[in-house]
Amino acid sequence: MRYPVEVFLGGVIFSTAALAQTEAPVPVVKSPPPTMTAVQPINPVSFKPGGPVIQSISAQVPDTGPLLVTRLLSTQFHFVALNGNAVLLHREVATTSANNFTLTPNQAINIPPDAQKQGAMVTANWNCNVNAHYVTFRAYIMDMDGNRSNDVQYTVHCNGG
Repeated sequence: MRYPVEVFLGGVIFSTAALAQTEAPVPVVKSPPPTMTAVQPINPVSFKPGGPVIQSISAQVPDTGPLLVTRLLSTQFHFVALNGNAVLLHREVATTSANNFTLTPNQAINIPPDAQKQGAMVTANWNCNVNAHYVTFRAYIMDMDGNRSNDVQYTVHCNGG
């Protein structure tokens, strides 16, 4: 009978030992937010007179609040279409360090003609996921007449890639 009491007391003493130890901070590595570099157009012109023109590129990391980690980057194409009939943003991959990903190359532009004539912005999103990589894109805008804008090039850097 003595043996089970010793086992019981030993279990109680050693089970509280973990509770008596002090906690140590554990470093938490947070992925860096996505970034973007771009070759900004200088004196941009369309391939044909009257076609759309991409004037500049900017980017934004959407604010999703404190509880949701976002790896999304919104690329903003600032353009003017003198005829007001831009209908398509086309993007293609020039180079990348990623193994595989899915790209929808064409995106519809649904901006009123008057806004396009004065200058408008179309946004394309890129989700970085968790791996470190970069993707360099070439992009242009097309109008309903088949006119193509100037090409622009930009690179999205994901998780330090």
